[in-house]
Amino acid sequence: MSLLDEEMNGVPVDQEPDDEDVEDITARNDYNLEQAIIEFVDEPSIRHDTIPESDSDEEEEDVPGMRCRNEIRRGDGNLYKNQIFYNKIAFKEAVLDYSLRTSRNIRQYRYDKTKLGYRCNAEGCKWRIYCSVVSNSDKWEVKRFIDNHSCSVNGECELMKVPVIARLFLHKIREEPDYFMPMKIEELIIKKWKISVSRPQCQSARLKALKWIDKEYEEQFARIRDFTSEMEESNPGSTVVVDTLTNEKGEDEFNRFYVCFDSLRRTWKETCRPILGVYGCFLRGKTKVENGPNWLWFVNKVKADLGLGDGEGYIIVSDRQKGVIRAVQIELPKIEHIGCV
Repeated sequence: MSLLDEEMNGVPVDQEPDDEDVEDITARNDYNLEQAIIEFVDEPSIRHDTIPESDSDEEEEDVPGMRCRNEIRRGDGNLYKNQIFYNKIAFKEAVLDYSLRTSRNIRQYRYDKTKLGYRCNAEGCKWRIYCSVVSNSDKWEVKRFIDNHSCSVNGECELMKVPVIARLFLHKIREEPDYFMPMKIEELIIKKWKISVSRPQCQSARLKALKWIDKEYEEQFARIRDFTSEMEESNPGSTVVVDTLTNEKGEDEFNRFYVCFDSLRRTWKETCRPILGVYGCFLRGKTKVENGPNWLWFVNKVKADLGLGDGEGYIIVSDRQKGVIRAVQIELPKIEHIGCV
């Protein structure tokens, strides 16, 4: 029997750590970046005399102005022999997508830095897939795939562990933490993928997702000055301002951020009509910074960048946000009109 056959037959090996916190962060980040690039769809250009179509009302069945809460974008879950993946995380996600699409009870049986194997958890079922690093390459290739289930779907899935559930609902919890509670997460998993999970699992997954989100904010804000420097270097002439507060420990803490790209500023001054659209957007994340003082600060920055003076001859179109209107009245007292839409 060859080594590959032994691996396919599930010879006991080290199992992958169950905690997402200790997985290869670089590989996970590379995968997330690659997926963002693949899924990116640029908006079509809109002519000045064209009114763009609004989103379908059917997508806003729960709360007006919000996307469908049940929508969780995943891959197609197609697997085949000699399939190539750019890293092991991409392979793991493809297997998860297969399990979600088919509602099959898949479990991992092989794990090390260069090899991964999965099999059906049903007794006697021959379904297997084995993937390993390609020689002299960072790519991963499916070396063996037995695509034959002799079992029935039973609503169980070994892959649906706490870190996986947390990752599936990470963006949803970030957007609406008060809506995606354990009971709702459990309901959606059963409804969407026909897989049963426990309420405690969903509770732990939600807490883990919130922990990741907090860590994400801390890491991003810690590098905001690097981000500012990069923007100034790649967009010369632009205005980029990071405003901070000093906490009780004498440390700087993020307060607010403003950017005005030089190319947009020049284009508006040279070619656009004297109309400004200002839209207030409610922030659901950890940092909620939309208030009167910040609107005043923002309008003051726009006034200076665009050379609006006291506002005479200009028109503002807003969404009735009180903070916007008050800030405009203070900074641009001679504004010709404030239109509400």
